[in-house]
Amino acid sequence: MARAARNRSKTTAQKRRRTPPAPKRGASTPWPTIEEFLDSEEGDITLGAINDASLGYTAVASDGHDMLVALVRKRGETLHQLLDRLERALGPALEDGIHVDEINEP
Repeated sequence: MARAARNRSKTTAQKRRRTPPAPKRGASTPWPTIEEFLDSEEGDITLGAINDASLGYTAVASDGHDMLVALVRKRGETLHQLLDRLERALGPALEDGIHVDEINEP
């Protein structure tokens, strides 16, 4: 009996061990810049309508201080295409300070 109890405790101890988390791989989406921006928790991306009927659907990326990219969905543009444009605009906004603002255009 002592032997069975000893074997059970070893098995239980082995079950409690956790494997370390897998190393982080590349982006899991076709939008790696957006994913990295969100993972960094340094800003927000908002998709939705603005209370102005002429603007319709928008995509806005901002950090704690500035609006980095503000895009207005074009007629016939899919959500995927809008996110593609956001991906292309967000990199230069973060790296070079080149902001895009289609909402408040002159």
